[in-house]
Amino acid sequence: MNNTTEQKILNAALKMFSQKGYKGATTMIIAEEAGFSEKTLFRRFKTKKNLYNMVLLSNAEKFKEDLEKTVFVDRVFDNPEEFLDHYIRNLANGYLDNFEFFNLSINEPNEVLESTMENTVDFIGIYLKNKIDNPNIDYKVFGLSISSFLYTLCVEKYMGRTYLDFDATLNRFVKHCTQVVLKF
Repeated sequence: MNNTTEQKILNAALKMFSQKGYKGATTMIIAEEAGFSEKTLFRRFKTKKNLYNMVLLSNAEKFKEDLEKTVFVDRVFDNPEEFLDHYIRNLANGYLDNFEFFNLSINEPNEVLESTMENTVDFIGIYLKNKIDNPNIDYKVFGLSISSFLYTLCVEKYMGRTYLDFDATLNRFVKHCTQVVLKF
């Protein structure tokens, strides 16, 4: 089996696990989505759990690389407003570009990513602290608040719901976060 076959199965598994959850995404459904037989899927991944873990690990690495390129930049910002605008918008784009993985990592059991997620939360707190000088802010909580709001907003956009205007809501959120930082 070549890497193209493996990647097609991983892509189909990500889609199905994200849409149906671990229990609902059967290996038959994943194989059909990938255009292969279940036998081909099992020949490469052995078990559904192995496939699931490979989906998580490979997409976690891609997600991390994407965010390092766009969000967690080594750049000096002129003020908190400029930083928060950059951080929040690029984080939202990163979530949208990797939505199936992000959704899966939030909503399904993932022991394989637990320490990675914990380290990410810690990293975000430290990153925010280095970019925003305000001793009254709990940076870990602030980072989680931003991520939680963006997840909700991205779910709405991904699902095609239109009662929230994504860009207008994102603009208001950036403004509110800036106000919190400046007035807190």
